Amino acid sequence: MVSNVLGILIGVVVVIVGFILLGAWWSAFLAVLKGIIPILLILIGAGVLVYFISEIKSKLEIEKEKVASTEEKKPE
Repeated sequence: MVSNVLGILIGVVVVIVGFILLGAWWSAFLAVLKGIIPILLILIGAGVLVYFISEIKSKLEIEKEKVASTEEKKPE
């Protein structure tokens, strides 16, 4: 019980200090944010491309398997 209350107090203190430092270092925060956003967009875009390209390849393989299985089942 005491550890939970202590954890909450520490959390509140850290949040307050974080807001104070954010206000004091606002210009530095914006400079870092301007540097991080393009990198994040590049990484997220690359991840999305890889994901959807692999989805398209999976669907094409499934279609090939369906065609192959229907040809095998066809009586001659």
